[in-house]
Amino acid sequence: MDFHLLGPLEVLDDGAPVPLGGVIKRGALAHLLIHANSVVATSRLLGALWPGDTPLTARKMLQNAVRDLRRTLSCEPGSEGRAVLVTDAPGYRLRVDPDAVDLLRFRRAVERGHAEVAAGSYESAARVLREALGLWRGPALADLVEDGLVWPELAAWENSRLNALEDLFEAELACGRHHAVLGELQSVAAAEPTRERLSCQLMLALYRCGRQTEALAAYRHRRVELVERYGLEPTREMQKLERAILAHAPELDPPSPPALGDVTPLPRADVPRADLPRTDLPRADTARETAAQSRAGLTAVGGRATRPRRLNESTVEHKRISLVWVRHALEGHGHDPSSVQEALREAERVVREEAVRFGGTMAHAAGPVLSALFGHPETGEDDAARAVRAAFAMRDRFAGRGAGPAPMGPAPRVSMSPWSPETPICCSGRESRTPPRG
Repeated sequence: MDFHLLGPLEVLDDGAPVPLGGVIKRGALAHLLIHANSVVATSRLLGALWPGDTPLTARKMLQNAVRDLRRTLSCEPGSEGRAVLVTDAPGYRLRVDPDAVDLLRFRRAVERGHAEVAAGSYESAARVLREALGLWRGPALADLVEDGLVWPELAAWENSRLNALEDLFEAELACGRHHAVLGELQSVAAAEPTRERLSCQLMLALYRCGRQTEALAAYRHRRVELVERYGLEPTREMQKLERAILAHAPELDPPSPPALGDVTPLPRADVPRADLPRTDLPRADTARETAAQSRAGLTAVGGRATRPRRLNESTVEHKRISLVWVRHALEGHGHDPSSVQEALREAERVVREEAVRFGGTMAHAAGPVLSALFGHPETGEDDAARAVRAAFAMRDRFAGRGAGPAPMGPAPRVSMSPWSPETPICCSGRESRTPPRG
């Protein structure tokens, strides 16, 4: 027989629901299960079932409920393999296997998951915490709350659930699964605006998903709410995280870099940025290409990577790849966060569609900076040309002149730069990535 408290009260006998009757009978069972295997005084049970004035017949009604529970659960003293409800001065004790009560299983799993997070065993912690949170079927004892029985224990359980969620998100983020948990994080953080640990986790997940603008908007939203509601500033930890996001601090990067097909490294410090004037840029192959790039506001930048290091058994080789860097910004000021978010999504859609149309892939997104990759895993002689054509197509789409639909939302200001360096690629089996810088 299984007893479920993490949701509407439910008792299952070999998987079949057991009818529990009225609110007094259900309330008595729930309170005894909360204190399973412990003596619950009769006076305490009466106070739990009648929070206000206790009627004169309350004690008799409780005795009738206990008798009915014994009959319903078939748990007369001496029964084997079932819960046993016994009279034990000064009240009652429900003897039950802890594994039969979802609340007790949840507590044990949460303690284990928290310990594994503290020990750095994030994969195991995430699995344990997911299973623990999966025991919840809705608000705890929702049917009794609807009938007016609201006990202090319920608030403690909800706080424990939120703590478990925070531990789970910490474990998932430590495993590099920021994309997988982002939607869930957004939902929980919106429902719990005062829990700053959740807010920090949301900011970190957004940043790692390449949505720096939204990460900073989340910080501003939480700060305004804290100041207006409570007159408080965010904690030092949260303020430090905001500064780190603004500075693109390396410690915010995911623990394990994905394959090159998913993200591509940012340019090295010794490679010139496309938005800065240069006098030593290499000339284009033809005057016509140079003129076309000049009219489009594009700058072709060439560079050679530093000598790569060999990583374990991986093979390191130089490959010439081509990138199109797109910097996206909205014209004017005072845009609300939802408009900024929608505009960035539209920009990402345009870059992805045009990259695919010209044989490339969406390579990197870091807030307003997007990029498309050409020449990986297969290098072609026309990679650079296709990158330039894709850049022109993106420009036309953003200007509303392209073949595809123009991006929705406020008018953007876009600058683009094809970039075609010879880059060291580290290959191991079927995966590829750039080696870390020495």
